[in-house]
Amino acid sequence: MPHGHSQPFASRPLRQFAATVCVALGVCLAAAVPAGASTLTPCPKPPDAPKFDGEGTLVSSAGVSRTLRSAGVRQRLIRPANGFTGRPTYPLGKVGLGRKSSGVSLRGGIQLLPNSRGRATKISAMKLIVRPGSRPVVNGRVSGRWMRVFNLRGAKVKRNLETGVLTVAGGTAVLSGSAARVLNRRLGLRSYRAVGAGRGWGRFAVFAFRNNKGKDPEAETPVEPPFLERPTGATDITSASIKWRVRESFIRYVEVGAGTSVADGATADPPEVFEGATPLTYSFNFPFTDGWNAGESGPSVIHGSGKVGFRHCQNTINFTVSDPELELNGDSLSRLIFRVDGTDGTAFPNSRAVMVDLVPSLATKTVAGGTTTLSGIPAYVPQEATGIFADFYPPYPGSPDDPLAAPSRFGSVTVTYTTG
Repeated sequence: MPHGHSQPFASRPLRQFAATVCVALGVCLAAAVPAGASTLTPCPKPPDAPKFDGEGTLVSSAGVSRTLRSAGVRQRLIRPANGFTGRPTYPLGKVGLGRKSSGVSLRGGIQLLPNSRGRATKISAMKLIVRPGSRPVVNGRVSGRWMRVFNLRGAKVKRNLETGVLTVAGGTAVLSGSAARVLNRRLGLRSYRAVGAGRGWGRFAVFAFRNNKGKDPEAETPVEPPFLERPTGATDITSASIKWRVRESFIRYVEVGAGTSVADGATADPPEVFEGATPLTYSFNFPFTDGWNAGESGPSVIHGSGKVGFRHCQNTINFTVSDPELELNGDSLSRLIFRVDGTDGTAFPNSRAVMVDLVPSLATKTVAGGTTTLSGIPAYVPQEATGIFADFYPPYPGSPDDPLAAPSRFGSVTVTYTTG
């Protein structure tokens, strides 16, 4: 998987980010499910009880990661924890704000897989506890036993009971004695490779914000892109296939939702194992309708049909993409356009929108007779779409003056076409 931008993103809750992405363009994706009608049935309305947006992050330090690797211990996130932002992220569970004590539960956990000497164990059910005048702590289960897992050192706490805000940031999660003893015993770690009590496990942060808006966000309609005019002398494309592979971390993040559906001839590739994650579908195929080619140095346009639906009601994501338009016109003007229709938090009108810019020169090109194949054309967030993605994905071609602003890959496109 091409890795994306790893700039810290904890100050923007994931649900807010997902809603921003889907509100403007509708590109959030989920795990594939069997083909069926891609409908836009509104999601069930959530209860009126206050809800909290936000996330928790726990990033292992280089020292802890090195110690575990040297002992043959692998770390793996337990869903719905994910690496969507480039760091281990935990969705919020229950949140309670009180004057004497506040608590935030984090969903998912960490699975530790040792070599043959030890036994696999989990750190799960983590809950941040904040009390006035005391250092924050994180309780949880280690190998099924409830205990204090981490003490937080150097954390900055902000809590506002009236507005419903609780943030704990800039702190180091220090392993407790009880947790250290259980981990070392179960993992079979020798003393010189042990993860000892009082050792800083990594950076920890939690951001919880009560949702006071009371309604779903409304979509904004971007300006539809112009159609590429067919030049004189262009020849017809007689057959073609379009495969769109979506950014893998994006797929894994929203896989916890209802998933995807395909209709009107679109198909989903079989699930595949990628980087040890649960088998998921990352690629979708669209039937050919028509197209033209203006020669080796000219542009090409390929139209397809089919529809793919994406639904994740928890994040108010509910939309379809259809009728792809693939424009191949050099590295600066190539792009993939879809017709997007949505409801709920992704109430996008039935209109065309640029999904990604493409760089054909970086693809693998093969020509056999009148058939041309471009495999793995890198896809990037276009400059005009940075606001659509909450400014999280730096645009192509990026900024040479800012290493963190390297352009973010957002999957790829593979196309095969034959001219008449």
